[in-house]
Amino acid sequence: MKKEEQYILMLKDLEVLSFSVTFGEENSVQLINKLEHFDKAPYGVANAKDEKAMNMALFRFFNSRTISGNRIDYNKIIEATGVKDSFELSFKGHGLSLTNHYWYKKEGEDLKYGDINFFTNKWDDTFAKAVLLGDYEALKTADLNVPDIVTPGWAVKGWIYDVSPKLYKLGIDVEHPEEVIAEVLSSKIAKRLLEPSEVIDYELKTIGNRYASVSNLLIGIDEELIPLSVYLPFNYYFLYRNKNGDRNKNKEFLDKLLAEGYVDLYKRFVKIACLKSICFVSDLHFDNLSMIRNIKTGEIRISPLYDLGGAFGSSRSGREFISNINEGSLMLIYFFFSQIDKDWDYSWYDPTRLIDAEEVIRFYLSKSEFYTPEIIDNVIKIFNIQKSSLDEMANK
Repeated sequence: MKKEEQYILMLKDLEVLSFSVTFGEENSVQLINKLEHFDKAPYGVANAKDEKAMNMALFRFFNSRTISGNRIDYNKIIEATGVKDSFELSFKGHGLSLTNHYWYKKEGEDLKYGDINFFTNKWDDTFAKAVLLGDYEALKTADLNVPDIVTPGWAVKGWIYDVSPKLYKLGIDVEHPEEVIAEVLSSKIAKRLLEPSEVIDYELKTIGNRYASVSNLLIGIDEELIPLSVYLPFNYYFLYRNKNGDRNKNKEFLDKLLAEGYVDLYKRFVKIACLKSICFVSDLHFDNLSMIRNIKTGEIRISPLYDLGGAFGSSRSGREFISNINEGSLMLIYFFFSQIDKDWDYSWYDPTRLIDAEEVIRFYLSKSEFYTPEIIDNVIKIFNIQKSSLDEMANK
């Protein structure tokens, strides 16, 4: 059965556009009118070439603000909240987010952003705690006007207001804390390899009896996060996706960035390649890499790195692989992750900042039963091989 509702898309207290949304077997979004502040529409919407492209861009925008169907607890959340899917769930509140300042106001509602936003107001975190503690029955009575229902990604996660908003993440597989531990570890290594401002800081905490990586907000009160999948032309996505680790594709991607004027992004991707090499991070895809736009000035800067999942062999496939290391697999890891080039500018690289990296790696990985002393030795062996390669490239 179809259900249609009409809303105004708001940016803080500015009316951007009116739209209708249809919930049914096939969800849809339709532009009704461009309003006074349409020039403030989401990135990629205001400059769409025609109405069809605009409606497609709007639908992608709303879909990007939903819980992923790949979350291991997706079905539990949908069943407990009594909705058809995550798209419908995302409209159960006002679409308020902690990554931008857009929200959905139903026709006729009299609301002000200052009274309801999550940047300056607390919210009922029953939803987040229910998910993080695995108590999905509690979702049946939880307030759904929370940032969690518009937070994408595969990992089980929840927003808790702890002095300020903090994101607690349990990872993709909550029964295996290795990914969470390794994410915190890779952020510590990344802050040494790069500049601290280029990486979001993760702390390792527990909630219930589970480890969680905990991070602060990525943006300020006048900023929004724009994924590279939206910011860059779509053909860049296929070049960077490069699942086979083709070095020529990686070079083509970087050359394209440089040739078309994305100089700062080019420099960042050089650093990302080095980080992926020594921490063997597997989750830095286009939806986990973003720009930050100031909604008042229009100024755009590169976001700090976040979502460093799958590092140090902590993913599901990575755990199997890293626990059975031999000389052949060491070479495979080297060729897959070492997409670094001797011709890059390494003036930013200071190898002395990684002097005690082995100690840091042992400290964090020993917190997981999976990482036995033998497996930790394997990780450090790979780390040192990759770092030696980076040192060699930087010295040429």
